[in-house]
Amino acid sequence: MIVLNVILFFVNFLRTLLFILIIYYVIRFINRYILPFFSSQSGRQGQSTNYRNSRPEGDVRLEKNQPRNSRIPRDEGEYVDFEEVD
Repeated sequence: MIVLNVILFFVNFLRTLLFILIIYYVIRFINRYILPFFSSQSGRQGQSTNYRNSRPEGDVRLEKNQPRNSRIPRDEGEYVDFEEVD
């Protein structure tokens, strides 16, 4: 009886390993052969839209955020008035 349980356990263990390996190779196949096909299709569409929307060569535009002038000097922190609680 114990030998039969050990054999059944071993068979189920091997079957589980087989399923894990099959799933691994299916995912690997999909990543290697199928997903690059879809990404190359979307890449071609993206290249055509970027080409039409791009600025002409030589057009340079700089945007710079102006610093805010504050009334409080940088070395002084914010003053918080507090009361001690007994």
